[in-house]
Amino acid sequence: MKKVSSSTLAALFLAVALTFWSGCGSSDLPDIEEKDPSYSSGRAYLRQGQELEALEEFLSVTRRIVEAPQSHLEAGRLLMKLDERRDPIAAVYHYRRFLELSPDSKEAGAVEQLIVSAEKEIVRKLPGEPYAGHLEAIGLREENERLKRDLADLRVRLGLPQSSAEGSVASKKSSVANAKPAVPETAPAAPVDPGPVRNYVVQKGDSLYAISRKFFGDSAHIELIFNSNRDVLPNRESLQIGQTLRIPPRPVNR
Repeated sequence: MKKVSSSTLAALFLAVALTFWSGCGSSDLPDIEEKDPSYSSGRAYLRQGQELEALEEFLSVTRRIVEAPQSHLEAGRLLMKLDERRDPIAAVYHYRRFLELSPDSKEAGAVEQLIVSAEKEIVRKLPGEPYAGHLEAIGLREENERLKRDLADLRVRLGLPQSSAEGSVASKKSSVANAKPAVPETAPAAPVDPGPVRNYVVQKGDSLYAISRKFFGDSAHIELIFNSNRDVLPNRESLQIGQTLRIPPRPVNR
């Protein structure tokens, strides 16, 4: 029998090892999910409205492939949509896996909101609803802050000074309701200081009142900001997060 040299055996072993490694590691290839038959079947089932079947296919992909962000996302959505398979805890897991695998995706912001909604449902379903009061307090606090901002904007539009004293929302509402505008709408605009126009990106919780205070130190310049952005603001309540506003210079006092 012809003897096989040690170098030939080593080469054969290396070839077998590389073949085995490439087969096991194929789950890390960027396009492996898209080429997976179960992923294709899941997408086809979705187009046909067969969502239960689609869910099973996407879950199959997540069990076999390490990097399958779209399958995790679709599984999370379906687990929150289908009544017979509704499982917010599992949905949160799949949403988080999507964010881990695709942190820079355009859908990342929306998926974070989906996680918040699913987590709220989990809390509400706990026995005895131990956090119901906490959730209600959060909702009331957010509503109170929104009312305060709306009230401040209304006072400025009516030409009223901002009150420095802390009072109840109800008392402030009554004072505004009985007030009359101090400045007629036909009053000429003040000349503007020819300084540079600045840009500002709207943040969560912003209002024209808050932006005016941020740039001018008071809330008396809401109309100035609004009139400078009529092309992107249909009305004073149409601010959108991420929107870019032009902040004009402070008007020159007469």
